[in-house]
Amino acid sequence: MERKSLGELFSFDITPYASPVRYPSGTVIFPEWQKATQLLYLEEGKARCTMSHENGAVTILDFVEGPCFLGEMELLGVQKVTSGVTARTDCAGWMIRLEECREEMLNDPVFLRQLCIFSNEKAIRVTSTAACNQMYPLKNRLATFLLQSQRQGLYCEPHTQTAAYLGVSYRHLLSVLSDFVKGGLLRKTPAGYAILRPEGLEALRIKDPFQL
Repeated sequence: MERKSLGELFSFDITPYASPVRYPSGTVIFPEWQKATQLLYLEEGKARCTMSHENGAVTILDFVEGPCFLGEMELLGVQKVTSGVTARTDCAGWMIRLEECREEMLNDPVFLRQLCIFSNEKAIRVTSTAACNQMYPLKNRLATFLLQSQRQGLYCEPHTQTAAYLGVSYRHLLSVLSDFVKGGLLRKTPAGYAILRPEGLEALRIKDPFQL
């Protein structure tokens, strides 16, 4: 999605319905299972989207980076309650109060065009991830995931969630992480895994076929 100011995304004046927001890294932006009343236009920063299950397990749905929308599925009525969204880095953007301008937004061709672009880019990214999980060895998928999910050179995602996201067993994940440590790519620390050689992970990273 092309970086634009908030006003460029709409044909009408959205500012009376929007408030600037900032979220430090680690802050919950949207708690799960809440009625959706707001749409976030994330201008800067990275966030993590998750879904909890009845058995207590948590699934990573996606990693997003501004500029992007968060809460668009709820706006369109496709999803009735929110997924969990947490800031992975310091984030900044605009929170739009849907109850005050929902109909105007849903009838605004300028906004709907931007939403279509974003939604299609998201669909391509999710499809590409699913295809790569079937076609590439875990070392390549894990290297890609580490570069995507790291925060200031540190990987600290829960192993159970990473294993589920990559579609592998917990044991297989730990085995490849151990190989990366032995190979000098990572160092295990109390806070997680420090990335020692990002260029080594970059060499293993799966290149996005849609960005070639």
